[in-house]
Amino acid sequence: MKSKEKFQPVHITSREAMTATINRYVADRVEHASLTLSMESEIAEIQKRYQRELDELGRRIGAAEAGIHVWAQQHRDDEFPRERKSIELQLATVGFRETPYRVEKARSKDTWGEIALRMASYEERAGEQLTFRGEDYVVYSDPDLSKKLLLQDRARIPASALKAVGIRFEFDENFYIDVKSEVLAGVKREGAAA
Repeated sequence: MKSKEKFQPVHITSREAMTATINRYVADRVEHASLTLSMESEIAEIQKRYQRELDELGRRIGAAEAGIHVWAQQHRDDEFPRERKSIELQLATVGFRETPYRVEKARSKDTWGEIALRMASYEERAGEQLTFRGEDYVVYSDPDLSKKLLLQDRARIPASALKAVGIRFEFDENFYIDVKSEVLAGVKREGAAA
């Protein structure tokens, strides 16, 4: 692969040089547009050649993934008990993966500003000892919550504080099928040899 050539600045010192530069500029733009059109035409031909097969494979992949997902949901209690989130097979691993936690409103009618003001007002004490201070999780511009800090301290924030201010911690679980790297490596080797 050819390394990039050093950028050559254009220094124009006369009207004639400007005219010559404009002429070269227009010629280069026309050639660039022509090459781009040729390249896009070749790409379109290649895409056209493979599109039907790719569409069919995409439909088969989608149908298989849907079937596997339905089976996994139907057999979730047997195959994916709480301590086991995946099944290791010869060619792939199938399972459920939890997303990172995120901060959500407990009541959709609340605004983040209202929640931030409630959080700023919330404190918990054990006797005279301050054990939780909601204000630590509020950003002051227009009051807003520091969701990053809330997520970081998620385990130590009392449930009563979450309920009082109207937020909760949520995460999703996404189904996945990970093809093993050895299988994909074989495809890459075959493609390189072709």
